Amino acid sequence: MDRKRIMEEAIHSGEMEGAYVSAEFRSDAEQYVKGDFTIEELMTRTKRRWKIDKPEARVAHA
Repeated sequence: MDRKRIMEEAIHSGEMEGAYVSAEFRSDAEQYVKGDFTIEELMTRTKRRWKIDKPEARVAHA
């Protein structure tokens, strides 16, 4: 499966579940699809944007 299809399916799946998919994530996803960076970098950017790695962020979502 190619990167473009993976991203399209991931975004669609998230939206079907009611997730908010930001313009920033879509931009990062486009860069990933073009091969500008790895999936790991996409995950790092997403976590940084939503501050997932911070302990207080995890508690706030509980």
